[in-house]
Formats: sequence, C-alpha cells, structure tokens
Amino acid sequence: MQDTVFVVVDNNYRNRHELTLALSGMGYVVPADTLEDLGSRWPEQAWLLVHDEGTQLAETQQALRAAERYYPLVAYAGEASIGHVMEVLGSGAAGYLEWPLEPAQMQRNLAAIMASKWQSATATLGQARAKQRIGLLSPREKEVLSSVCEGHSSKEVARSLGISPRTVELHRANVLSKLGVRNVAAAVKLSVEAQFETAPLETASDQTELAA
Repeated sequence: MQDTVFVVVDNNYRNRHELTLALSGMGYVVPADTLEDLGSRWPEQAWLLVHDEGTQLAETQQALRAAERYYPLVAYAGEASIGHVMEVLGSGAAGYLEWPLEPAQMQRNLAAIMASKWQSATATLGQARAKQRIGLLSPREKEVLSSVCEGHSSKEVARSLGISPRTVELHRANVLSKLGVRNVAAAVKLSVEAQFETAPLETASDQTELAA
C-alpha cells in the first residue's frame, strides 16, 4: 500500500490539504488544483480522488480521456444522494467516499474500495493499453493480425489478401514491433486483452463462391 500513488484533485485548498494529510499514511500523495497542475509529471499508475463539486468531476474525467490516462477514480463529497452516487459509479468511477470524515474511517473505506475494485481496475487499465497499442496498426496490419489470431498460415493470408507471403511476413514483423511483443503468441494474448475482433479469413475458393 505504501507504494500506491494518490492524486487528489480539489480546487478547495483546505479540503485538498486535509485529505492529503489523511492519505499520507496510505501512500504517496500528489495534491492538485486541476489535472493541469501535473504538467508532464503524470504518474505511471495512480488512484485519483476527485472532489465531486460543481463541474470538477466531469472536467477531470474529460481531462483524463484527453490525456489517454486510465487511473481508477474515486469521487468524494460531504454528502450525496444515492441516485447521484449511482450515477457517478455508472459513469466509470471506482467508488464514492464521504469526506470530511474521521481519517482512520476514511482510510478503511478507501481501502475497501481499492480491495474490491483493484482487480477490475487493473484489468480495465490493461485492456485500454492493449487497445491503444493495437490502434497503432495500419488497416492492413490489423487484417494480418486478425488472420494470425485465427491461426492461418502466411500462405493462406497471402492468398486471401492478394499479396505475397513475403509481404505478409513483413506485415507480421511490423505488427510485432508496433505491439512491442516478441512473438505471435504474445500478439495473440494482447489481442485477447484488447478484445480485438477477428474476422473469418476468406480463401480464394470462398471469394469464387461469393462472386458466383
């Protein structure tokens, strides 16, 4: 837990300062008025705590998407209706905290959220990163990756796409390079993480039948 990074976003200095002190025993805390305060110092991984007041929560979520960061987010406020809390959780927040609150109780509540959401949050982060890497591929490279995931040989892929086996091998090499993996098995694993949709391979005979 001590290695956990918390980013506290709150434009109310007193709230931000008190919550930062309360969290200091749980990990490293980065207080911020807005996410713009982070500049180029974005943590690799962090839990984001955002004061749910005014437009601050919505603006922070928008800034996260724009920066392509995928931190699990916990909103907090003095009080909120059950309907509002459900709405916030439905928008992707990992949890909702009451604050101000006695620090020890707040830490227990946050620890419970982290324990219940860590696995799903980590999975979501991994999926987002995998999708981001697959997004680097060209349309042709995605076609080749799709065929590789279906277990087709280079000759079968070449026949389907109307290119040479040598060109297929070049595309495969580019796919591995862009995905940052060493072999086809790792590329397939990454595709599964990203929930990459594969398409059935049309062989030359399939295309002849369709043309008929």
